[in-house]
Amino acid sequence: MKIADHKAGHYQSFLAPAEQRLVRAIVIELPESVTPLQLTRIGLFGACVAAVALIGCRWSALWMPLIPLGVFLNWFGAALDGRLALHRKTADPRLGLVEHTFDLFSQILLIVAFGLSPFLSIESAFVVLICYLLFSAYTYIRAIVRHVQQMAYIGLGATEFRLLMALWPFAAHAMGIDETNDVGVSRLDAAIMILAGFAICGLAIKALSDARRVAMDESGRGV
Repeated sequence: MKIADHKAGHYQSFLAPAEQRLVRAIVIELPESVTPLQLTRIGLFGACVAAVALIGCRWSALWMPLIPLGVFLNWFGAALDGRLALHRKTADPRLGLVEHTFDLFSQILLIVAFGLSPFLSIESAFVVLICYLLFSAYTYIRAIVRHVQQMAYIGLGATEFRLLMALWPFAAHAMGIDETNDVGVSRLDAAIMILAGFAICGLAIKALSDARRVAMDESGRGV
């Protein structure tokens, strides 16, 4: 449940300490009229804004400023909805389900939109999407089985991922990258596939390590 992440989460990403201080400061200042569900909707709205802007960049670079704005709104809603529920002691598992579902579909929408933009091919976008879903699924499995919500891997979490999505269009534009013109596998595609391979191998190693730890714990209980 998302609203429990703030208690049980392992904030291991690089930006997590500063992010959590900022989130706590904002939550305290939010008016009573703002609800966690409203923040969840703001997060989804931000993802839609960024997605439309990404696709719009196929025809004009004037859409680009809307990308970081949309990603920021997505972060704002996703980062604050659960924290606000905890702060007001209104945490509800049903609300957590809605928050998680909206956040999951927001990220899927953004990744697919990147594949329809000039900044990433649709093939690379689906590779990124597969990796995202694999890591998300394993995170949820660990949360259920071991009651541990790992929010990041090798220092990279959802916030770092969003920051990359906000900055990459500008970097790609500056480097003259336009994946809509490429035929076949581009160098960017190859780089993403290699990184995805390393990421999946790392996840497999992590899963084997967790399985070994569980086996040792079970063996210890049997002695």
